[in-house]
Amino acid sequence: MEQKSVSILMLLAVEYGGVMLAVFADLVGGIMKSRREGRRVTSRGLRRTVGKLQSYYLSLFSVSVVDAMVCAALSVLGDGAPVPVFPYLTTLGSVLLCSIEVLSIIENMPERPRIGAGFKKLTVLAERFFMLRKRVRQM
Repeated sequence: MEQKSVSILMLLAVEYGGVMLAVFADLVGGIMKSRREGRRVTSRGLRRTVGKLQSYYLSLFSVSVVDAMVCAALSVLGDGAPVPVFPYLTTLGSVLLCSIEVLSIIENMPERPRIGAGFKKLTVLAERFFMLRKRVRQM
């Protein structure tokens, strides 16, 4: 049981740390975009990052509390619980928050139109692949 608790705590540390790294990567991307456009980096923008990190961690901690309550209830129920003890909501929340930051980083990239064109080409190739696969199966 102790090994499982340590594993869950390590997972939570990775999730919280991942959110922090994503926010800092977005901060670096925003600073680079400001410099590229010749704008000054002000304390107001840096304060917005601190406020974003604060709201992200508050929401992530709230979800972690709900997860802890669910995990405690499942552990009280014993081994017959249909769901394994795992912080599902915290994992989902951290993935969503990191996804938001990845989209923000992509918006700050100067090569953004090329990325969009690459995704369009990828979808066209995937459609062609599935059409060919369907034709081969029909043969």
